[in-house]
Amino acid sequence: MALENAEVLVNLKQQLEEVTKQLNQLTETRVKLLGAVDVLEQIEESKLQDVEEASEEDPETETAEE
Repeated sequence: MALENAEVLVNLKQQLEEVTKQLNQLTETRVKLLGAVDVLEQIEESKLQDVEEASEEDPETETAEE
């Protein structure tokens, strides 16, 4: 009892549609994750810059080191 080509074609098209939907969902999730990572990296870099600027502007630190 072999499947007809038309049946196989319908099944393959359904599989392709499902895989395409999954791929689109994964792509969307990946973009969201990349955005979240980027935002958190910027926050962490900003924290480091704030600490560096504060230590450069603090006259007590310079006086105590001399």
